[in-house]
Amino acid sequence: MASSPLPSSSVDHGRADSQPTTTAEPSKDPIPSSSAAQQHSTSGPASAAASPPAAASPGLTSGTVTQGVIEPDVTPADDSASDADSGVGSDSQSILTSLASTITNYVYKNGRRYAGFREGNYILPNDELECDRHDLLQHIYRMLFGGELLFAPIGDNPQRMLDIGTGTGIWAMDLADMYPSAEVIGTDLSPIQPKWVPPNLQFEIDDAESEWTYQPDTFDFIHFQNLTGAIRNWPKLLSQIYTHLKPGGWVEAKEADVIAQSDTGSIPAESALRRWETNCIHAGNLIGLQLESARKLKQWMEEAGFVDVVDREYKLPSNPWPKDEEMKLLGRYQHAQYMDALQAFALGLLVDVLGWTREEMEVFLVDLRKDLSNRRFHAFHVMYVLFYLPTCFLLMLTKP
Repeated sequence: MASSPLPSSSVDHGRADSQPTTTAEPSKDPIPSSSAAQQHSTSGPASAAASPPAAASPGLTSGTVTQGVIEPDVTPADDSASDADSGVGSDSQSILTSLASTITNYVYKNGRRYAGFREGNYILPNDELECDRHDLLQHIYRMLFGGELLFAPIGDNPQRMLDIGTGTGIWAMDLADMYPSAEVIGTDLSPIQPKWVPPNLQFEIDDAESEWTYQPDTFDFIHFQNLTGAIRNWPKLLSQIYTHLKPGGWVEAKEADVIAQSDTGSIPAESALRRWETNCIHAGNLIGLQLESARKLKQWMEEAGFVDVVDREYKLPSNPWPKDEEMKLLGRYQHAQYMDALQAFALGLLVDVLGWTREEMEVFLVDLRKDLSNRRFHAFHVMYVLFYLPTCFLLMLTKP
């Protein structure tokens, strides 16, 4: 993730009533452009952009860069073996309240601990096991994105930044370290963040779907990731983000597609993996969660008022099936965190929503774990990274 942001800029984030003040120079590694600059619009998808992991800070245009097909390792030690040899453990009304208060009335069920604030809004637990998985996932993303922390060129001197759904706060802490002169706020339903944090960072307990208590035009940068299983009204959330960004502010989203894909068509339609996806999506729909939201985020962002949205798509292998050693290692880590996530998701969706018994769930998970560990399934999940290019910024980049 990005360790060297572009020079300071203040640019129009798509509002008709805002004016640019200064501009930033483009990065030295621009994405090849395949389409003209898109003017102010509140509908109509911009051209998609995809990018392979890269250590250097990526360039910016609204064109398309396609990540190539991941070549599978055709001689794995055991095609159907689990990842036991990987060295990583596997299965296993808005009232803003400071962490200084005592919001720790956790809820315990199914042997797991859940948030008591806005009980039931979030289907996953917040116990130590889930916190460890969250931290591993942040490490996976840093690898997948070639070390980049963020992609939007927010400049050198942002003043106020917000991380929605901060979880254990690792990403927000890295951001605060990167911009020590900025005020960084991380919000979440659960008070699971550490007490020892950078002095310019504070954590707050808040429900992002309630009415925000911040003043409009407050933030230079708003970030969120992994909110697919938490948000029921995406248009409202994105509208509030738009309202609370300063003119010239930036928003960045990172969300994973729940449906596994394969370049080789190697995932059988009748597999436990496909049945898992179908049941989870159905259960989510019953409680108002659109688990396929990652595919719709770009459209929703444009409808909220953001224009020239950049869409980069990264392939995250589900186990160590790739031939490339770096992708293979990513697959090992992803396999470990996915295996650890299965029970939590199954309890929250299959048992609590669809009414499965605990025994039915455990029997099904046996087959699902086999599928997730099968290296003949060249499965990957697409990680969408979305931010937008304000019109004046895009014109500056394409100026001869």
